[in-house]
Amino acid sequence: MSEADNPYQASHAALVDNTVLWDVDAASKWRRFFNWLIDRLVIYGLVFAGMVAAALVFGDRVLAWAENIDTLTDFAITYATTFLYYTFFEGLFGFSVGKLITNTRVVDERGNRLSFGRAALRSLCRLIPFDAVSLLLSDDDVRRAWHDSLAKSYVIVRGSVAKPRASLSAQFADGPLGSTDRPAPAAAEASLPG
Repeated sequence: MSEADNPYQASHAALVDNTVLWDVDAASKWRRFFNWLIDRLVIYGLVFAGMVAAALVFGDRVLAWAENIDTLTDFAITYATTFLYYTFFEGLFGFSVGKLITNTRVVDERGNRLSFGRAALRSLCRLIPFDAVSLLLSDDDVRRAWHDSLAKSYVIVRGSVAKPRASLSAQFADGPLGSTDRPAPAAAEASLPG
């Protein structure tokens, strides 16, 4: 019986996912704070510019509406602008205006720019209450807020190079025997009965 016709032959399929994950050097909490502060000012500027443009086009009706706006509508406009702002900039460029000024960018776990889907998820997760505080409570080595960890993203300093992550399976691949003590595969197969 040939090796190709043997129904008991082991599969040649890969047993592990060989996807390489990357270790990234996350930006400091102070840099992240200034990212947030600058972006917040830009977002409020965009909302203000939108209101001014609407007032120029539609006149006094918009000004009267803006003066009497309720809290729910105010939050809806601000959150919609925040969502669109972060999704557009981080999905298209990998950074927002605040990240551009502080020389940081957003990457995924492999060091690549975020996809629009992941940028949208990251932007949506920013709406979680106390998300901004979650960065302050994060581990100093990791420095990830909830919107980072849920979207599997990192904020890093631009120009820093990601390094392949050492995995436990690669670290302990030799097992308890050293590679010199391990029997050769042919010798191991010859010692099997039958």
